[in-house]
Amino acid sequence: MAIGHILLLFLACGAMTFPLTLVAIRWLAALSPSGGIARKLDETFEKALTISIMVWIAGAFAFYAIALHFERQKPCGDQRTNQLTYECRKLYGQVD
Repeated sequence: MAIGHILLLFLACGAMTFPLTLVAIRWLAALSPSGGIARKLDETFEKALTISIMVWIAGAFAFYAIALHFERQKPCGDQRTNQLTYECRKLYGQVD
C-alpha cells in the first residue's frame, strides 16, 4: 500500500482531523505572532477543536449511512451487514 493510500485512509477515517486542525490554527497564528489574529485564535482555540470533533462525528455518521446504502444495493447473498433489507430478511425466513 502506497503512502498516499495510507494518508487517504487516515483522512477518510477522521484520524487526521485533530492534527490538521492544530496545524492549521498554529500556522494561522504564526503568520502574525504579535498581531490580533494570534490573540483571536488563542481565544477561539477551544471552539475550533469543538467544531473539528463535531465535523468528525458528522462525517462518521455520513460515512456509515453511505456505506450501508451501498451494501444494501448488493444481492442478498453478498450483503455483509446485520441490517439486511426487508426483502433479504424475508428471503432468509427471518420475517413472520
